[in-house]
Amino acid sequence: MSVDLVAATVTVAGELDQQTAHHVLDGLSALTATGHRLWAIDVGAVTFCDAAGLRLLLTGHHLARRHGSALVLDRPSRCVHRLIRLVGLDTVLTVRTDQPVPPPAAGGRRPLPHGGALRSPRRIQAVPAPSGPAEE
Repeated sequence: MSVDLVAATVTVAGELDQQTAHHVLDGLSALTATGHRLWAIDVGAVTFCDAAGLRLLLTGHHLARRHGSALVLDRPSRCVHRLIRLVGLDTVLTVRTDQPVPPPAAGGRRPLPHGGALRSPRRIQAVPAPSGPAEE
């Protein structure tokens, strides 16, 4: 991770997870003193992102807004872009990419599975709830 205070950019490479997210947040916190109105996180070289990484991106977005700035995700890697779209953060975060955004799969609708419990010809019985305290 590197921080460019002149360009107001935090560049992240490798994994964006619970082990690394606090370092990126420290970098974003350093941007609060710069007075820039536009902050960027370059996540083009991120190879893995988990829930902690997504939480960091959202926290960075709110941190920027509290300081009168906007946060932009620059050139998100394929895994980051896919994850952001999958959980719906693409409607909250600003993403700047040089590649076209693919349309949602199945026109935005998720098809039902071909087999399994949702397509079973038998009715699935609910497991009865325990009645009363357990007997010893």
